[in-house]
Amino acid sequence: MRMEALIARLRLLVILVNSVLMAFFFDTSGMNTGLAWLTVTAVWLYGVPVAALQPYRRWRVFETGIITGIADSITTMAFIIATGAADSPFYLLLYLSVAAIAMRFDLRQALAACAVYATTYGLIFFATWEPGRDEFGVLAVRLAYLLFIAVGVGHLAREENHRARQIDEIERLHAENQRLHHRSEKAARLDRLTGLMNRAAFEKEAQRELRRAKSGGYVSVLFCDMDRLKRINDELGHDAGDRVLRSVGSAMKRTLRREDLIGRYGGDEFVVVMPNVTRETAYERADQLIEAVQSVNESLTDDLCVGLSVGIAVYPFDAQDYPTLVRLADQAMYLAKREGGDRSRTANDLRLFWEEIPHSA
Repeated sequence: MRMEALIARLRLLVILVNSVLMAFFFDTSGMNTGLAWLTVTAVWLYGVPVAALQPYRRWRVFETGIITGIADSITTMAFIIATGAADSPFYLLLYLSVAAIAMRFDLRQALAACAVYATTYGLIFFATWEPGRDEFGVLAVRLAYLLFIAVGVGHLAREENHRARQIDEIERLHAENQRLHHRSEKAARLDRLTGLMNRAAFEKEAQRELRRAKSGGYVSVLFCDMDRLKRINDELGHDAGDRVLRSVGSAMKRTLRREDLIGRYGGDEFVVVMPNVTRETAYERADQLIEAVQSVNESLTDDLCVGLSVGIAVYPFDAQDYPTLVRLADQAMYLAKREGGDRSRTANDLRLFWEEIPHSA
């Protein structure tokens, strides 16, 4: 598109210069000024909207293709004929026109245009020459320079197109490498079975979230363990157990907020990190997760229903570092399992439990 814009602006600049030269600097007595100004007007009527509105961005017909190339060539020849033919001072338009074709296309197209221009201009030249003048030498010089420009600019355009293709290929390969790298990075972060973050990636994100909270805030850590999944593995097989595990992971992820983190800790265990969530809110969210897991049981028989036990620990009240928070949440989860599962318990409940043991003894 940049080349199209350049050619559109050059077209207007050339016709502006030609108009000024013809109006103020050249003797027009030997020119067909009516045809010349008609040609100038036609170019203005076409060139101004193309340069201003840039329709070639939406419609290929306005690009410098075969149609517009032929139109520019006919206009150029008409203008040269109108301004004196063999004596026209505007024969240099042929050089500009073939250079524009070479820039937009390639060496072969430039040479083809050069051949057409040379033939047409030669016929016009000899049809209007004056005997006694060295017309053949003048024509030979003009056509030779036209060929030099076609070859030179066309060769440069071919080299530039080749380099542009190489750059495009390098950029394509770079984008493909980036995509593959992103895919491999993503695969390295995700658990194959559930599609959730694996333990290593999750712990890194959780540590980062905890560092953010140290400037002021809360972080709730939920340690979740499925209830009765072993019965499904024993009676229906591990493939069925894997399907249930995937369904539970999906149900939990749908229940959480976008900013919450969830990862598979191992086996049938999941860990959830909730930024800016207090103990009371974490308790409510844990109940929502337990309820979400119940939806998985719609595809299971009553004797093979699964559940979820959840332990909760909260920064900064229960611990100051992530490993301790996970350990306390894990212990609170076992307390929930001890009480029958399908429920949540907090690190506070865990402390009360240990305090009551001596009294019960």
